[in-house]
Amino acid sequence: MSPLLQRDVYLFDLDNTLYSPESGILDQVGQRMRDFVAREFQLSDADAHAFCQRYYKQYGGTLRGLQLHHPQVDLAAFSSYAHDVALDALPRVPELADELQAISKRRILFTNSPRPYAERLLDHLGLSHCFEGLFSVEQVDFQMKPHPHAFKTICDQFGFQAEQAVMFDDQPDNLTTAKSLGMRTVLVNRQDLASHDACYRTENLTGFLSSLNGR
Repeated sequence: MSPLLQRDVYLFDLDNTLYSPESGILDQVGQRMRDFVAREFQLSDADAHAFCQRYYKQYGGTLRGLQLHHPQVDLAAFSSYAHDVALDALPRVPELADELQAISKRRILFTNSPRPYAERLLDHLGLSHCFEGLFSVEQVDFQMKPHPHAFKTICDQFGFQAEQAVMFDDQPDNLTTAKSLGMRTVLVNRQDLASHDACYRTENLTGFLSSLNGR
């Protein structure tokens, strides 16, 4: 039996985990964040990029940096603008939906993205029915992954211990926190990384879940 099958709760990140990074969705989000910041603070494109990157590295997301250091910014307006992306290049994933539903575990979406955006993407992908719940960044007041607070809060909200869970994510920092709390971890869609400290890795989430399902 795979050690993953000994765990009762499977947590899934959304962006670049449940769909291919090649769709460019996060590229759109990043550009729209930079455009908003450039207008708000009258910055050049390069300076707006540096601004966003600094807060991403420090807090896991630009939104959290704005909340903490720039209270004059309308966070709802920033989030709405940044996540108003075109989904034309994002195909439905019926095979992934089948494998998710075949897993006899609790399945919860755990994302740093805002809820309206996450719900829109799940609906577009055809995955809305595959999860018991959706845990979004609003539920931790933007204190997002990889901060341990986000992980502890989702455990409390859904009533499980970290040692009962598996985390699927494309971000190594998120998985490092998850692993330190006792979760088993799966790095997804990161062909660019030569090394990592996740328990497992896959470039094909559907195939990986299919193997766990014994297909």
